[in-house]
Amino acid sequence: MNILHVVNYFAPCFSAGGVVNAAYQIAKKQVEEGHNVCVYTTDSCQERMKLEHNYNVDVDGIKVFYFKNLSNDVKTKLTIDTPISLIGHLKKHINDFDIIHIHEHRHSLAIATHRYAKKNEIPYVLQAHGSVLPFFQKEKLKEIFDKLWGFDILHDADKVFALTEVEKEQYLKMGVDEEKIEIVPLGINLEEYNSLPDSGKFKSKYNVKEDEKLIVFLGRIHEIKGLDLLIKSFNKIQNDNVKLAIIGGDYGFLDDVKSLMKEFELEEKVIFPGVLIGEDKKEALVDCDIFVMPSRYESFTTSGLEAMACSKPLILTKNNHIHDWVKDNVGLTCEFDEEELANCIETLLNNEELCNTFGKNGRKLIEEKYVWEKVEKEIEGIYTRCIH
Repeated sequence: MNILHVVNYFAPCFSAGGVVNAAYQIAKKQVEEGHNVCVYTTDSCQERMKLEHNYNVDVDGIKVFYFKNLSNDVKTKLTIDTPISLIGHLKKHINDFDIIHIHEHRHSLAIATHRYAKKNEIPYVLQAHGSVLPFFQKEKLKEIFDKLWGFDILHDADKVFALTEVEKEQYLKMGVDEEKIEIVPLGINLEEYNSLPDSGKFKSKYNVKEDEKLIVFLGRIHEIKGLDLLIKSFNKIQNDNVKLAIIGGDYGFLDDVKSLMKEFELEEKVIFPGVLIGEDKKEALVDCDIFVMPSRYESFTTSGLEAMACSKPLILTKNNHIHDWVKDNVGLTCEFDEEELANCIETLLNNEELCNTFGKNGRKLIEEKYVWEKVEKEIEGIYTRCIH
């Protein structure tokens, strides 16, 4: 198949979150299966990416077109894409593709792709990655977008991908026909976690004592991730022999987190390694005792899957759509409440046997269900049905 992915950020901008990683992993697996895969994206990241040329960059066999945004500042501050040469390229090349896969839908790349896919009768699937409903920040702007473009982009898709049953219900609320909705989870590359780094490397790099417990958050430093709740809960922990690592890039919330740390005098107990990828990320997961994702809203937690692959227990707020199968199986869940979160953390800090049980269960579940090979095969089957 000739496949086009449309996403407003792409590798190597992994700091932009799970959508980038998901789009990259799916495209990479499709290349490995022998498909011709293109990606249309932009050259934006936290800082504009430095590329020798914007077009036809080979990324692990994926042909990636990084269309230049007129302003990277507008993109990073207002999340508005201005890919000036995208429309001309779509006009010329959209008929080269058998199927189009749009990641998220409230961006200008999706508007243009929808227009020319419909005009040329090219089937497309849409994967909202948790952004189906217009909520959490800029709700009014999202509602306006939906009236102008969003509803059409959703309703004209041949299929839409829901990560969970919760997201399926959100599509239904937006008026999408139930027969168009396919539940397709995310995954990880399990082979990357079959050979893990030796323990102690992360702790050594960041001056964490060998006998100290380590709690890890891994994701964007953004208000939606609930890091203010995590700091408040961490402050309540009755254990002086524990440190917290907040791993990820700043998306406008780092100053708020550090202000809370200063208020609670936690500067010596919280570590900010920045963005970690590859072996550095695995070193952090290997050394952690508990993985925490305290989100205000989360459709899925890819970094949580990575922690599970390292046999680590999870703690999630119930705002995460996957909390139902995490609870008392691979970890603990709680309301978005500092007392409840603190209690969950203390429960695991004080029960090594429970941590080990959750860790083993998590690793087994990854092997059975959440690997990219299985996910990609499911997606390929859906593509085929759309084309025929």
